[in-house]
Amino acid sequence: MVMNVDFTRRERQIIKVLLEGQATAEKLSNILRVSRRTILRDLPGLSEKLKPFGIKLNRKSGKGISLEGESDSLESLKREIEKDSEDERITPGERQKLIILFLLENKGPQKLYSLAREFGVTEATISNDLDKVEEVLSGYGLKLMRRPGMGVWIKGPEKNIRHLITELFYKYFDEARLVRLIKDNLQGAVKSEDWMERIKNRFFGFIEKNWLESIEGILKKTMEENGMNLADSAYAGLLVHIALALERLKNGEVISMDGALLSTLKGTKEFELAARLAGKLESAFGVKIPEEELGYITMHLLGAKLRAGYDDSRELFAMDHREAMEASLEILKEAGRELKRDLVRDARVVEDLAMHLKPALVRMKMGMEIRNPILSQIKDAYPDLILVAEKAARVLEKKFGVRVPEEEIGYIAMHIGAALERERERERAGVVLVCPSGIGSARMLASRIRKELPDLEIIDVVSLLDLERTLERHPETEAVISTVPLEEDRLPVIVVSPLLSSEDVENIRAFIRKRTFSDKKSCERQKAGGNMVFELLEYFLVETVSAESFEELLDAIEEKIRAKPGIISASEVKKDIHERELKSGTAVPGAGISVLHARTAGVEKPFLGLFRLERPLKMKNMDGEIEDVKACLLMLLPKKSSPKEMEIMGRISAALIEEEGFVELLKFGADVEVIRSFIRILK
Repeated sequence: MVMNVDFTRRERQIIKVLLEGQATAEKLSNILRVSRRTILRDLPGLSEKLKPFGIKLNRKSGKGISLEGESDSLESLKREIEKDSEDERITPGERQKLIILFLLENKGPQKLYSLAREFGVTEATISNDLDKVEEVLSGYGLKLMRRPGMGVWIKGPEKNIRHLITELFYKYFDEARLVRLIKDNLQGAVKSEDWMERIKNRFFGFIEKNWLESIEGILKKTMEENGMNLADSAYAGLLVHIALALERLKNGEVISMDGALLSTLKGTKEFELAARLAGKLESAFGVKIPEEELGYITMHLLGAKLRAGYDDSRELFAMDHREAMEASLEILKEAGRELKRDLVRDARVVEDLAMHLKPALVRMKMGMEIRNPILSQIKDAYPDLILVAEKAARVLEKKFGVRVPEEEIGYIAMHIGAALERERERERAGVVLVCPSGIGSARMLASRIRKELPDLEIIDVVSLLDLERTLERHPETEAVISTVPLEEDRLPVIVVSPLLSSEDVENIRAFIRKRTFSDKKSCERQKAGGNMVFELLEYFLVETVSAESFEELLDAIEEKIRAKPGIISASEVKKDIHERELKSGTAVPGAGISVLHARTAGVEKPFLGLFRLERPLKMKNMDGEIEDVKACLLMLLPKKSSPKEMEIMGRISAALIEEEGFVELLKFGADVEVIRSFIRILK
């Protein structure tokens, strides 16, 4: 019997189409009114969900996608889909998000009966929804006002309201997709069918539709005139911010900013650029843009430069190292109290966290966005550490008066985890001492062991009869030291003389060396692999580039990676990639993707990047044939690479052939989905 499988709405729609026969991704995208990339991104997850039914999702290049399985299995799937389709109404969680957007879009109090009519449910259901809405709003410093006879409305600072609006949409759409949605809306392509489409339409209620194309044109021209090349994500974020800000200003919603922060921002070149941009927007739309608004545009521009590592932005973000070290110590002390561990003995752990906190605190102080692409994985893998990090993060909130977002809490949890690993490396081996010959001789033996072997912790001194109960009470015990032979299958037993001979001491030392070496190797293996994967993905780069030739592609890559962490010489990287390409083709045959890999003196640590091409580029594949390439995966290793570094890069290369759907995800998937795939492949 097949257990219930939780298919998403779109997955059910895909299955319905495929139950009628084979279909291409293009056909599915047209029927479901989503992009081909979205369809391809959904297929790997759908394939896994179909396995309990005994059905395979078959994909043949040039032919399309089909369902393969016994007729009974296909019939069972059909019944499951029909059962799920009986109620296509939105879920409570989906409805609550729509309620928030409805209240933000419609000024003034809204009656419960109006909300009930809008969403097709009872007033009691709306009342329950509003309880949940209240919890969401509180996380953004906003209040849900509920007044009998008047209705309900959202109250709070304009800055917080805008933050809520943008955060809601970034939960569903990456920045590039938001830009596409805006363009689709301009062309009338957005239609209201399912709840996601309703959310899209609610979003466009916050933006003046007729202004969008003009805003994008002004923004693009201003950036080009001033020689500022923004990454796709930064460009999209700024475009959305400006469009939302103009609509809110038009409606009299003015944002505020701390005077000292605004004064600091005024001294930057980015503020001058923001003022030039605002002047053009004012002339075009007749909306006065106040200085505070210029401040937030400046922060977007500075945030883009900080992410890209521009040297001329670092002075503004300078933070006293002593202050960062103090914050690091306080966080680790608080975490240590929660975990009942000493996490501050290791200077390296304190220094690592301090170096992370310096730019992170600047971002929090200035209200800049912090992105953590592997947050969901950290939360799944280390839920206990997340709770500890949440409590420890209050240190920053009290000390610096900032709000610590959950993305930063995820990073702090990783540092606490690293501190725990290093602290475990230093722990003493815990033993139970069994000495049946009397309390006096037992104490004398324990005293000699402590003197000769300070790396041992004697957890307890017991008789043979009490050993079983003691081991149950102390599961952390690593060995038993006994003056009499005994049988114990669970732990090593070291038999010693009651007087502890020099041979006994050497036997115990051999156990400690073996235990320490084994633990250290295990910790180092886990830490080396874990840290490398974490660093690879933290600085993972996804860019869209335009190139008419391989030389232009290399020029674009050189420019994009120049200021990235770990890159010593972008020109050296370019030279080594070019030499590698001359030796043999790098495109994977029939995949439409090229693997640009090199061991180069241009990097000091492994680097991973993905470059998608605006138009396919003809490149030589590994079989020597010419084919169209739509994306290039850049994999760089230092000249002297460790076996672990080479193994991790090798697993990525193997996944291009072995991992179903991985290549399509690299070519078309959202950034966060690509990162999740890497985590799954490298875990």
